Amino acid sequence: MSSIATDSGRVVTDAGAELYYELTGAGPPVVLVAGLGDDIASWESVERLAEDHLVIAFDNRGVGASSTPPGPYSIENMADDAHALVRHLDLGQVAAVGFSMGGAICQRWATRHPHDIARLVLTNTWGGPDPYFDALMAHWSSLAERGDGGGLLTSIALFCFSPAYLSRRPEVLEELLTMEPPRLEGFIAAAAACRGHDALEENADIAQPALVIAGERDAVTPPELTAQLAARLPNAELRSLDAGHASFVECADEWLELVRGFLDRDS
Repeated sequence: MSSIATDSGRVVTDAGAELYYELTGAGPPVVLVAGLGDDIASWESVERLAEDHLVIAFDNRGVGASSTPPGPYSIENMADDAHALVRHLDLGQVAAVGFSMGGAICQRWATRHPHDIARLVLTNTWGGPDPYFDALMAHWSSLAERGDGGGLLTSIALFCFSPAYLSRRPEVLEELLTMEPPRLEGFIAAAAACRGHDALEENADIAQPALVIAGERDAVTPPELTAQLAARLPNAELRSLDAGHASFVECADEWLELVRGFLDRDS
């Protein structure tokens, strides 16, 4: 989102993490919570959301321009970070949009600080333990622990986009593989948080309206995991897109149409 940001700043949370954030646009507030290893720039494909909303994007602890406290982290830590940000900005109730790990963060945010959130968008995410997902997180962590940033980027790129999308857009893979790897110590600490996430029982207490988006070709959080999450939320609707894990990149127009329609409903 950095290319169109209208304001930026930093907030220090009660736990001592320093978070970098950017504000863009005007209108009802929407907080974007990024996935594992992703910084603010990861939301570039949906920056048009700022045409009719105040969009708040931030770097999670351990990523981008935010600080890297010692790990391991927990999803609860990062949910409290999001709470500290909206409290600092005095936003009132917000719509929380979380991708992958960001979706896990939003689940815990909604149960720990329910008065912050008016509605939720949980895209390509999961609610509780799964052996396949845990093995993938362990694999990525092992690459980071060995200092293999290039191998980590390659694996993330191949898992996060569908083969069909990468065949249509080979330049995307080329660009990804020339990027700087995520900060490895922060990645390892956040991957531990992902491996420890289990909110399925508590999610039954989330009363806010929720839009849950699955990718039919998602190889990180397969659609069965996303459907399991949606089934645990009392006020959720499940939609799917013909995309891999990063559905908001692969199908940006369709993703935006779903999200805008949901955010603006009854507003």
